[in-house]
Amino acid sequence: QAMTRIEEAFRTRNYIAVDDLFDMEGLDVFRQMTRYGTARLVGEQNITFFKGAGGTVTARGMKASFSFTSPKKATFTEDLVFTFNKEGKICNVTFGLGKTAEESILCRNVSWGDDVKAQIMEFMENYKTAYCLKRLEYIRDIFADDAVIIVGRVTHRNGSTTSIGEHQVSQFGKDIITHNRYTKDEYLGNLEKCFKNPRNKYINVKFAENDIQTLKSFNDHKVYGIQIKQLYNSATYGDIGYLYLMVDMTDADKPQIKVRTWQPNQTPLEDLFHSGDFYR
Repeated sequence: QAMTRIEEAFRTRNYIAVDDLFDMEGLDVFRQMTRYGTARLVGEQNITFFKGAGGTVTARGMKASFSFTSPKKATFTEDLVFTFNKEGKICNVTFGLGKTAEESILCRNVSWGDDVKAQIMEFMENYKTAYCLKRLEYIRDIFADDAVIIVGRVTHRNGSTTSIGEHQVSQFGKDIITHNRYTKDEYLGNLEKCFKNPRNKYINVKFAENDIQTLKSFNDHKVYGIQIKQLYNSATYGDIGYLYLMVDMTDADKPQIKVRTWQPNQTPLEDLFHSGDFYR
């Protein structure tokens, strides 16, 4: 019944009519999502429900498009994921991972229990949605204070190679790839400027194939190394690259990113950062 009302709210754009279906946190995210461009449902809505931990229920199968007209036209289609708490209120709404990334988690790691797969999917969906909706405080909370953050950048060059200070430099063809390391505060400061840029009307993140490892050397801690192909699109910039996250999920309610790296698509697979680069 709740999901039927949500569908009607999207069709009529009368979102206030479903406020009573949410708790405070869920309503805040839903309101941000309905302001993410012009939303409309697409295709047939085939809702499926999944039981989760602690009496939660997740509803999957609703698909919507979000259109932007300024500063340039763009439309993104997203799977919507609604999570109901044990009281029956919607406590979270996220954009889904997409079929390829989702199947990589559900099908490839056959030895994991359903609870582990659901936890990783939930984290990645929250991560993706936070960047799309520019939820800076959520991003601040999931990064450990001492997180290692490395961001790659491609510089196109013509002619001979030039020196680039003390940065680590790799060259492929006519491109120069630099890797810059940031503290949490530096990274979030740069991200805040990106989010607040008046020209940057939208950000969209999509994930493709991924590889996830359990890092057994961390004893009883639930720490995972996640390497995933990321397609990033915004009103001012776009790229394709490889995202690596080392995430401590020992506390299911408070996952912590210990390592975040990003490398451009031009990086050879053998040179991608992986778990072995950050622990022994």
